[in-house]
Amino acid sequence: MNKDSRLVEALVDLINEYVDIENTISSLPCGYVSTKTISGKTYYYRQWRDGKKISSVYIPNALVNGIKRKITFRKENEVLLKEVKKDLSRTTRKVAKAGLFTEDDVVSLLQARRDGKDVSEEASKLVK
Repeated sequence: MNKDSRLVEALVDLINEYVDIENTISSLPCGYVSTKTISGKTYYYRQWRDGKKISSVYIPNALVNGIKRKITFRKENEVLLKEVKKDLSRTTRKVAKAGLFTEDDVVSLLQARRDGKDVSEEASKLVK
């Protein structure tokens, strides 16, 4: 396997990982869980920012731990997405420097993956 094919394979893997993480994040709740004590009883609310407005939804006691886990998992995935985005950017520059793809080609591969297409197949169509 030559250097160019390894670069393309790395790019395809990163695109797949990036879109998978995006999909995971979009399926999880955002925001945080706040606690309010009213008349000695504790109530839980999921709150998130909607532009400048803070939206809030009551969480029944039975669902609090599950919502907290999902929010934590979302935050972990957001951190991971930033790391993968940096790697994807570096690999895109390397692929562009090698003359294999342009940055627009990489954007189109990313969109193709979001549309459910096979990135490896799309990349093989674009290889110069």
